[in-house]
Amino acid sequence: MHSHELVAFVLGVLPISEIRGSAVYVFATSSNIFTVILGLLAGLAGNLIVPFIAYKILDLLDYAFRSKYTPRVVKRAYLIILEHGRRRSRSVQGKGYIALSLFVGIPLPVTGAWTGTLVAYVLGLDRRKSILAIETGVLLATIIVTATISLGIQVLKQLFLL
Repeated sequence: MHSHELVAFVLGVLPISEIRGSAVYVFATSSNIFTVILGLLAGLAGNLIVPFIAYKILDLLDYAFRSKYTPRVVKRAYLIILEHGRRRSRSVQGKGYIALSLFVGIPLPVTGAWTGTLVAYVLGLDRRKSILAIETGVLLATIIVTATISLGIQVLKQLFLL
């Protein structure tokens, strides 16, 4: 993996950029279609591993919050938030995975794989089904972002006769 693809991969993993930032970087720094495709695949691969990383982090945080060393006020607040989320999830149980896919797939600020995994965790959704929904959302976001950037480049070329 070259440095260009490595940067795209890292941008795909980072919570602040995810596939949106990775795709913009790839299109901004690549001149031929081969490097664009390689960069997009690297960014996509980085973003596809996010739920696995996020679930491990959330499991560690859960263990820490439930520890006997955690102050009672913090533990109580954590458990109240989890219980509230799990109670609310019962109302969306059937549609939760489609909604999760769309939440992750529509490329808006704070609607990526990291946030989607957090939402699935707080709502207590099934982990395997949630990961599948999040991965589907990541693929959808990749398609939307890539199409939007490609269209934008074509429009700019037409406007400025490049």
